Amino acid sequence: MSSKELEVEPLQGGKKQVEGKFTGPLCLTTLAIVWGSFQFGYHIGCINAPGDMIKQWFGESHNNAFGKPIDQSTITFLWSTAVSIFGIGGMAGGLLSGWFADRFGRRGALLLNNIFAFIAAALMALCKMVDLYPLMIIGRLVIGFHSGLASGLVPMYLTEVSPINLRGTLGSIHQLFVTIAILVSQVLGLNFLFGTTSRWPWIFAMTVVPAILQLIMLPMCPESPKYSLVVKNQSDAAEAALKKLRGRDDVKDELEAIQEEATAAQNTPKVSMLDLFKGSLRWPMFIAIMMMLSQQLSGINAAMFYSNTIFKSAGLDDQQATYATIAMGSINVLMTVISVYLVDHPKFGRRLLHLIGLSVMFIASMLIVLALTMIKNGSKGTWSYLAIAFVLLFVIGFATGPGSIPWFFVSELFGSGARGPASSVAAMVNWTANFFVGLLFLPIEGALKQNAFFIFSGFLLVFIIFTWKFVPETKGKTVEQINAEFDKRK
Repeated sequence: MSSKELEVEPLQGGKKQVEGKFTGPLCLTTLAIVWGSFQFGYHIGCINAPGDMIKQWFGESHNNAFGKPIDQSTITFLWSTAVSIFGIGGMAGGLLSGWFADRFGRRGALLLNNIFAFIAAALMALCKMVDLYPLMIIGRLVIGFHSGLASGLVPMYLTEVSPINLRGTLGSIHQLFVTIAILVSQVLGLNFLFGTTSRWPWIFAMTVVPAILQLIMLPMCPESPKYSLVVKNQSDAAEAALKKLRGRDDVKDELEAIQEEATAAQNTPKVSMLDLFKGSLRWPMFIAIMMMLSQQLSGINAAMFYSNTIFKSAGLDDQQATYATIAMGSINVLMTVISVYLVDHPKFGRRLLHLIGLSVMFIASMLIVLALTMIKNGSKGTWSYLAIAFVLLFVIGFATGPGSIPWFFVSELFGSGARGPASSVAAMVNWTANFFVGLLFLPIEGALKQNAFFIFSGFLLVFIIFTWKFVPETKGKTVEQINAEFDKRK
């Protein structure tokens, strides 16, 4: 037994918990779980490169189906519907993720979720072959529902299989796979791969690959020990899962800690979504909601939207701007990898990284406005390249904390009895904010131009103050210890 394995940390009541380590089964389980995160990220990014080609086909398909052409504004509306309906599906999936998690189990719900991935893949990949553009819109709705479920299920499952000292690291893998998937989708959209008028359906056909990989890998992985014991009251299954995940037979202390949580859950009435806004659960739920809003109202999607415009303002042509966007995605992945390492580092943790990330984004957002203003006034050259640098700085800030931490933070605030409903509410809030940012940003940008970023600067300042004053550090703490801190603040 290694020295790392013998390190201990105190739990409530003076008990000692052997620190977990990366074992083969834990790594396999983590990888199997986060294929759901890959789908989420992939379908955020996969529509960007082929967007103009698909819009053109929408017009041709409508003409073939109804015998009359439609104007460009209608085509744009139909495409905007196809893009934004992904968020509508995500809201519904996020809201139901807790019910799915408790009804079918964390593993069972993820396995079942792949049915929606296959349906969506068929609708989107075959729509051009049958020449029916409404199938693309329906497919986007279905894959949005799939991604909404995954956005609630994946962080919850990761948190529940993680040792307490690796909870932040493994929880961050969700966002890491989202960023990797966005980058992969951007690469596949290059014109020498699938980014052509004849090959773009293959981009959507690739949806089946992570679904197949998850269906192969996940049955080899154990169900969440906390779900087995707290929700299903199956102590033998929970013990067997813990032994497999931890790579050792002595899991007594961790099992007892989960058993205490199970006993507390049994002595507490079943938690509904309305209960989350009452009594002792109200404040943790409010913090979880604010963390989700801090991610989506930070302006990250607006920065992504502005990237091509800014890159072109620096003198890049369309192809060069595409490669610059891919470079930006690569930086996002790299910084998320660094965040995965730092989130459980003794000198950092969730709260500090989130504060650092929000602060960097706040500064970068104001610098972006300055650079775009100077460009608009005719001062290109240096200011154009500075604008690119500021956008990259904005992305770096996002990846440092706000990109990954809110997703698993909610699972750390609640016990197993309330974790499902709380994850549902948090995921729905995230998707709802995502949808409204996508819906309202273009009209606001049309009215305020580059000054629209000042709105996000204002939001970021609010979230910085809120995080500084109210968000607790959850690294290395049990739910009971975190709740005890909340009680002290009353």
